[in-house]
Amino acid sequence: MKDKKNISGLNAPEGYFENFEDRMMLKVMEDSLPASNGLKVPEGYFDSVEDKVLNSLAENEDPKVISLFSRRNFLYAAGIAASLVLIISLWGGAGEDINLTDINVNEVEAFIDEGGLEINTYDVLALLEEEDLSEITLPMEEISEENLEKYLLDNFDENSLLVE
Repeated sequence: MKDKKNISGLNAPEGYFENFEDRMMLKVMEDSLPASNGLKVPEGYFDSVEDKVLNSLAENEDPKVISLFSRRNFLYAAGIAASLVLIISLWGGAGEDINLTDINVNEVEAFIDEGGLEINTYDVLALLEEEDLSEITLPMEEISEENLEKYLLDNFDENSLLVE
């Protein structure tokens, strides 16, 4: 008798218990939800909706435009910027007074010689008055031929003299 097992003849299909919970929840949710949601689209709605939208857009051809940069805001910003520049320029340079004695003549000459200021003889003459011109003395000593020859021999080589 021990060999006999209690077999009832009922078998569960394969994989029945593996997805049983998912199938049970799906069935419960289908039973609890209504069959229809009560919302219906009117007859011919999609046939006439395009015409209605285009007509409403044609009525509002000139939409209201709000500018981001209004004139009033621009004037306020410009006024504030000008005030800041004025305050900084007045505050920053208040402690420094420059006199003519502070200017180094050698630095000015070096600046002009290096091309920092394009100035020629005619510009200087235009600034001078008649009285200033009469006070200028030019060296009038004449250069002798001997001194000129000595200078040229000392300062130039023979090849440059032949080329010129």
